[in-house]
Amino acid sequence: MIHAVDWFPTILAAAGGTADAGIDGVSQLDTIMTGKPSPRTEFVYNIDDVSTSKQGAIRVGDYKLIEGFAGTPDGWIRPDNLTDSPADSEDPTNGTWLFNLKDDPTEHHNLADTMPDKLKEMQARLAEYRKSLVPAINPPRDPKSNPQDWGGAWSPGWC
Repeated sequence: MIHAVDWFPTILAAAGGTADAGIDGVSQLDTIMTGKPSPRTEFVYNIDDVSTSKQGAIRVGDYKLIEGFAGTPDGWIRPDNLTDSPADSEDPTNGTWLFNLKDDPTEHHNLADTMPDKLKEMQARLAEYRKSLVPAINPPRDPKSNPQDWGGAWSPGWC
């Protein structure tokens, strides 16, 4: 398991350096060079403190928990080599989902109701990360940033 924050300490280790203790990333150099298991066992996908509902996602080992708004369906196209496996019928944009990514890499079978102990464990771990959350700084909307004024691209409006 490798996260984007692992690149800095990994590249630093490849150059012979050592990252400062307390940074979010871990060196994955041994994993890349020798195939050793990753030193990372979990990471947070997202915690949203702006929304009025509880939202966040975390992965611990083979399990992934998503709470709140998970986004809209992205037009997922079924791979040709996937066996028949119908998706659970739920609101795909809002709720609580627990997936075993090893057994269900396409996240089609919500285990939240059938694995309540694992669900509580994952929710508790996400709650621990929430405690260290640094609140987002969201500036007010600027009408000058409208994409129709910038060839269809978002802009902060000042550059």
